Amino acid sequence: MMHFARTLLIGLLLTLGGLLPVWGQDAGDGSIYSRFGIGELQTPSSAQAQALGGHGVALRSLNYTNLSNPALWSDQVLTRVALGARFRTVESEGGQTEGTSRLTAGNFDGVQFSFPLLRQKLGVAFGFVPVSQSNFRSRVQRTASSTPFDETLDYQVEFLGRGGLQKITGGFGYRFNDLISVGASLDYLFGTIETQRRTSFTRPNFQETVVTNGVRLDALSATLGTHLTIGDLLRPEDNLMIGAAVTLPASLSGTRTRTIGESLDRDTVSTASGGALDMPVTARLGVAYVPSSALTLTVNGSYAPWSQAESSMTDDDVSFAFPVGGTETLADQWTLSSGVEWRPAGDDSFRGFLARTAYRLGVSYEQLYVSPNTTTTLNAVEARMGISLPTSVSGTRIDLTTHVGRQGTTSQNLVQDLYYGVSARVTIGERWFQERRLR
Repeated sequence: MMHFARTLLIGLLLTLGGLLPVWGQDAGDGSIYSRFGIGELQTPSSAQAQALGGHGVALRSLNYTNLSNPALWSDQVLTRVALGARFRTVESEGGQTEGTSRLTAGNFDGVQFSFPLLRQKLGVAFGFVPVSQSNFRSRVQRTASSTPFDETLDYQVEFLGRGGLQKITGGFGYRFNDLISVGASLDYLFGTIETQRRTSFTRPNFQETVVTNGVRLDALSATLGTHLTIGDLLRPEDNLMIGAAVTLPASLSGTRTRTIGESLDRDTVSTASGGALDMPVTARLGVAYVPSSALTLTVNGSYAPWSQAESSMTDDDVSFAFPVGGTETLADQWTLSSGVEWRPAGDDSFRGFLARTAYRLGVSYEQLYVSPNTTTTLNAVEARMGISLPTSVSGTRIDLTTHVGRQGTTSQNLVQDLYYGVSARVTIGERWFQERRLR
């Protein structure tokens, strides 16, 4: 146990130390699309699945705990802890701004903990992971032609946002036999999303005003999953794996507090109101084929009918509808991803370092759940590349993944984002609860 604690501490320092130069940076504008709905959606999964395009619903592995499908938690041999961090740069162009805006920010990427109750039969897992993130700043120059002085007045309106939702999840996976396994988890979503509208004037005798909306949200949901493994399909010792998972609808309830003040003073007027946003069901399906222990191929898809999401709160100010952005800006969201992993050594743990390193490539295509109108949809294309480094500690790996993508469009006066970044995750495994025998 002490060895596990030391390894965990070293892993934490390695993960956070690599990102300290960018940790906490927040300079620029970010993606304006994170202003709508509950922010930009995140995909909680293992480091292996992330590098292969995301989700990994069918990706059965003894080295990782994949939160996208609880049925996979039955494959537990070691007690595992995984923790990570990431940073991303977003460059945006188009819209009503001139030139290119830029945001660089680092974030914690969650913690996962799992252990077997019955080896490769019944496993338990817990996790704390991000669900969405809102981080943007948008500025618009305007002119008022009618003023008390009968003169034109130039002023600037700035929209800012930050926050997001997190999820605490816990559940189990059970394997009936070599063919099929099932799993279920209980998910608690919570978080705060804050938006701010700041109006400043060119005339010195006009006072800057600030309107701030803070929304605190929480909800309970559940995820059900199943997994099928077919061996010796095309060649001896190969495996075809099919996984499916469904996250049930959830009603995000919360309280919004609006404050109006001058400059940074936000205590002039404060009003509170309640409401709810009904999140839709999310369905995920994946296929993985392992022709040998050295090669893995995956294909995944997901679908969530966000166009059916409803809010129980009405507001005359559409820009700040509950929770953020209003449901009229939402569309059905779906993703399609594929990836390949090559590990030259396969299951041979006596090969050299480079042969035991895993090399990964992945691509994904997504229709965003944010839509500017009923006839226009926004898409995102992303490519990922990663490596998984073995360590001298058995059961422990360090995963590094880099990604680059593009979302949105500059047509119709909209915004296009180019984003890129890197993530690091340490997965630590150790055998616990092992009965010692006297010789």
